[in-house]
Amino acid sequence: MIRRVLLATDGSDPALAAERLAGWLAYKTEAVLEALYVRDIRLIRMPELMDWGAISVPVPVYHKEIEEVLTARAEAVLGRVRRETENAGVKVEPTIRTGVPYELIVEEARTADLVVLGRAGEASGHEATGLGSTTERVVRTSPTPVIVAALEPQEPRRLLLAYDGSDAATRALHITAALAGSLSLPVAVLSVHDDAPRAESLAAEAAAYLEDHGLVAEILTAGGDPDERILEAEQPDDLLAMGAFGKGLIRNLLLGSTAELVLRRAVGPVLVVR
Repeated sequence: MIRRVLLATDGSDPALAAERLAGWLAYKTEAVLEALYVRDIRLIRMPELMDWGAISVPVPVYHKEIEEVLTARAEAVLGRVRRETENAGVKVEPTIRTGVPYELIVEEARTADLVVLGRAGEASGHEATGLGSTTERVVRTSPTPVIVAALEPQEPRRLLLAYDGSDAATRALHITAALAGSLSLPVAVLSVHDDAPRAESLAAEAAAYLEDHGLVAEILTAGGDPDERILEAEQPDDLLAMGAFGKGLIRNLLLGSTAELVLRRAVGPVLVVR
């Protein structure tokens, strides 16, 4: 059961899609939405790390001014989220904290059922990698499943589960079952394996679990590279669910896991379960 959704936002353009998606998820699951804005302590302390030359204004003055600016922005962003979401009947709990963003997001995630954030923040340089550094760190360390929103707001029309039988994929299967009914979404299970009978067996295993939870899943199988097959099957209006991270130490070190590669290139929102 999803009872608490944590939205991490900094009000940037990529975060807008996360705000809409988190609000929709909270509405559909009847969950409380915690809207978190983290005032980045590194920005507040920036004057300490710079050579100000002849400037003699005391550093504490800069600290106060920067913190006031960040607080004003946080209140504006969270106020907008609250107005837009509460109009739909969702209970919103705005939270402002100060620290390193990914550390505090992960800390708040401990008491949430689901975390939602954008692909990047205001100054992430995600164009080259597909993910901002804060988002990547949250996905890698969060104790709670994380949904990374698409760059453009999009209401999901299908839940697509990538299932390989691993422990993480099994946990993704369980949350898929929990979400699908609340979201009223059709479900498809995709298993990729070069051994076709094995792929069919894995997909059937997941479909049977979903059937036990009152869900009928479409079964999809494929052979070849899992990253490519998952990306080929994904549609922009899918909510793609998958476990992290893929098997194989060498593959993880050199190329990144299947989950990481898919996450960087996906066109829709991705639910990652560790």
